[in-house]
Amino acid sequence: MNIKKNILVTGAGALLGQGILRLLQISDFSKKVFTADPDPKSSGHWLGDYAIIIPKVVDPDYIGIIENVIIEHKIDAILIGTDVELLILSKYKDFFLKKYNCRVIVSNEEVITIANDKFLTAEFLKMNNFPFPYTVMANDKKKLIEIEQNLGFPLFAKPFDGARSIGIKKIENHNELMELYDINSNLVVQQFLPEIEGEYTSGCIVVQGKCKAIVTLKRDLRDGNTYRAYIDKETAKYDKFIIPIAEKLNPDGPVNFQFRVLNDKPVIFEINGRFSGTTPLRHFFGFNEVEAILKHELFGGQIDTPTLKHGLVLRTWSDIFIDSKEFSNLKNEGVLENPNAVFHNFSLK
Repeated sequence: MNIKKNILVTGAGALLGQGILRLLQISDFSKKVFTADPDPKSSGHWLGDYAIIIPKVVDPDYIGIIENVIIEHKIDAILIGTDVELLILSKYKDFFLKKYNCRVIVSNEEVITIANDKFLTAEFLKMNNFPFPYTVMANDKKKLIEIEQNLGFPLFAKPFDGARSIGIKKIENHNELMELYDINSNLVVQQFLPEIEGEYTSGCIVVQGKCKAIVTLKRDLRDGNTYRAYIDKETAKYDKFIIPIAEKLNPDGPVNFQFRVLNDKPVIFEINGRFSGTTPLRHFFGFNEVEAILKHELFGGQIDTPTLKHGLVLRTWSDIFIDSKEFSNLKNEGVLENPNAVFHNFSLK
């Protein structure tokens, strides 16, 4: 593993991208880390070795720019730090591998499409006889009446492609439910899953249809993000429920399942076909997902079931100070080699 590998991380400014970059820093193989993000103010640019400003994914030049970066810097692997880039990079995954031997760590289009759509997620679970949250679209009045008759209230409404609890609304009565109806609505209405037994997030790595590793965390949320996470003797009991679901979905590499417990069984309400915001937290309990998948993809390494520590992680803020000349160089040139910043941990002592 002494051969230096060039790793590109997109979405360097996102929470997900920053988590990936943090784990890359401590991964024990030789590498040069390239960061890509449209915003020069993205903090992730100062977590790598070479910062690159790229267009947003909606820009028609996006894929062409990514391809140029692969060619110019001989990129060996791409890790994706935002949801919006998953689908387009999944479409070019095979092309980049065959033409440039560059591995894009992402699942195929079908898996990403299911994971990106909460209605399709529920349909996938239902079709394969897994516990699922009763789910209908708010653009179908007949289905709205049906879910009310079958479940009553409360219900949850949320964007079918939403994340981090953004846009979630608790529906308490018939009038509120009918107000949601719109032929052009992007909302799903779902069964209300009580939080009595807590909320959980499972990170899995699946290779050729087999779940090679799984780490389940119990978590507390603030503003849709995990700010406390726990592992104890109880959390792993749900792994046996999640593993068959992960293998049936058959992603290629990392996948994340978020669930609550109903009748002692996990009911998944969200799938992320990628690493997750809790990926760096799993490292503290004993498993570096990013290192494991890259060693497998780039060096043929075996992914072993991790031995985990019990405990809890409490998230805190840290800060980066960037000299104005450093920032100006990146902003004006569009690239910056060896970005230099001063990191300040939670304690300033």
